[in-house]
Amino acid sequence: MSGLRDLMDGYLATRRALGFKLVAPGKTLDAFVGWMEDAGEPTIRRDLATAWAAQFSRGTVLERLNYVRQFAEHVAWFDPATEVPVLDGRPYGAHRPRPRIFTDQQIDTLLVAAGRLTPRVRAASWQTLLGLLTVTGMRISEARNLNDDDITIDDDAGDGSGWVRVTDTKFGKSRLVPLRPTTMTAIRRYRRLRDRTFPVPKTTAVFVARRGTRIARSTAGNTFREIREAAGLAGGPTEPAARLHDFRHSFATNTLIGHIRTGGDVDAMMPVLSAFLGHVGPEATYWYLSNTPELAAALAERIQARGGGDE
Repeated sequence: MSGLRDLMDGYLATRRALGFKLVAPGKTLDAFVGWMEDAGEPTIRRDLATAWAAQFSRGTVLERLNYVRQFAEHVAWFDPATEVPVLDGRPYGAHRPRPRIFTDQQIDTLLVAAGRLTPRVRAASWQTLLGLLTVTGMRISEARNLNDDDITIDDDAGDGSGWVRVTDTKFGKSRLVPLRPTTMTAIRRYRRLRDRTFPVPKTTAVFVARRGTRIARSTAGNTFREIREAAGLAGGPTEPAARLHDFRHSFATNTLIGHIRTGGDVDAMMPVLSAFLGHVGPEATYWYLSNTPELAAALAERIQARGGGDE
């Protein structure tokens, strides 16, 4: 059995454990991997994928290549030399940039880099903002649009925890997101510094830019590029550059990994995670889950524990 076939088996098993049937993709990938094995090619390349797809009817080429593309994105986690199939510089079918699932160390590095911004209030604003994205999976637009009265302490809990009310959402759905006591403490500490710096507020926004105004969309993108450069996460030929949206992907994937490892049920968790992220339904949440080695390992342990490995 080739390494590519092992990766295919793991990829299909992981996605099926998440609820995908993958009947047609399974047959397509089995044929593609068999073709690669016959050709003696261990690594997916764009020219090889195109050559393989060329043998099929025109009406099925894009669909087949899209299956290979999704598989190649998974394989790239294990083999950086992997090339994700493209045609004329465009991805086949619906596509998203390959997300970077942050490790705890990478998040710490980004927070340290944010803390080196100037002036001090800008550094504190970005450290707290990135921390909030890390623990809530909020969209950057949602975090930028938060006002002070959107974050409140939970008096009933009595432990210092709180809530953030997200009202300006992509789908127009408001939601409450719980915040742990440590997160509330970090937000209070930041607010004290912000209010000392700007005793006469220029905005009702929680997070402010260097001049005390709400962080603009363009400013957010430019500032995060500065942070990721300083953190050494600007990407390269074999890895994607860190993006603000990767905090959302990382939250979704790492939350599910933690849920699985504590014995939780995937099907029961998906609607909860979907509501937490502000999605219309679980289908949208699946889009955020990246088939990382850690997620594959967690699901494999669950399958083996249930005897699924003997089927």
